[in-house]
Amino acid sequence: MEANEAVLVERPCTADALRLVATKLPPPRPSEAQIRIEAAGVAYADIALRRGVYPGAALPAVLGYDLVGRVEALGSDGFSELRVGDRVVAVTVTGGYARRANVETRLLARAPEGVEAAKLAAIALNGLTAWQMVRRLAPPAAGEFMLVHGAAGGAGALLLDIGRDAGAQMIGTVSAGKRGVVTARGAAAIDYRAEDFVARARALSGGGVVAAFDHVGGAHLKRSLRALRAGGVAVSYGFYNATRGGRVRPLSYLGTRLSSGVDAFALFKAGASLATYNIQSWRDARPLAYAEDLAAVIAAVAAGRIDPEIADTLPLERAGEAHRKLESAAIAGKLVLLC
Repeated sequence: MEANEAVLVERPCTADALRLVATKLPPPRPSEAQIRIEAAGVAYADIALRRGVYPGAALPAVLGYDLVGRVEALGSDGFSELRVGDRVVAVTVTGGYARRANVETRLLARAPEGVEAAKLAAIALNGLTAWQMVRRLAPPAAGEFMLVHGAAGGAGALLLDIGRDAGAQMIGTVSAGKRGVVTARGAAAIDYRAEDFVARARALSGGGVVAAFDHVGGAHLKRSLRALRAGGVAVSYGFYNATRGGRVRPLSYLGTRLSSGVDAFALFKAGASLATYNIQSWRDARPLAYAEDLAAVIAAVAAGRIDPEIADTLPLERAGEAHRKLESAAIAGKLVLLC
């Protein structure tokens, strides 16, 4: 067992309770690599897991949905193409908030030396999510319009970049104070507090968008469906209203469940469709797509075709502060912990 440090959460807690503690790390198993972590992204899923309400993992756990680092040791199965010293990126669900972690080699993608760690951490979870939703679930024809909600966030800003890279014209909903994040990426901005995003998106796109990416859920998702043109798809990838700040809000959750029912006949009549996306399910059920798409996202950021919005970088010891910042909803872009 090797000495390690990690943000280990034993039971549901507040952000103020997060501490970097001494832990022990066993040697990597045959199918694993031991990674010296450079950086890890801070995600809403981390907050939900800290609160004990994330469906994809359970406590106790080391927080951290993704990581970037360097291979320090390899297990003994002999099948990996990785070598000690390789720089890598992975979507791990847990384990990123640490100095070191053992990671299944199937989850690791090589990363170039010339890209800063914060950028690579910012495109692991969020970049892969955005890439697969645009490229796999809702690929646009050149010149078609796509609508992104939460367009100033870590995933939203990358959706704007990746949609534009795919040839689409992008529209993003955003609060007035974060409008510049959207317009700087060549997208049209809609102030969701002051404007009807359905009417505005339909007007900007000349009759409706071909895709709407909705992380809110419930009644908001139904409105996103109304922004589509015939042949369009709404992609649901979260229920922000029901779990805002990492807390399950019973009334919002009930409202989300009751208002999420979609009239399949109405969708058929309109020629529209609804898709859902969960990165953990896609990673595990479609490993070839995971490997191909994560490599593509890394290549795109290395080439400068996509540029993650970094809200702030903090040392690992300040993970609690990072969680408080994300819970405040006042930031634009991705928070990254330097490990």
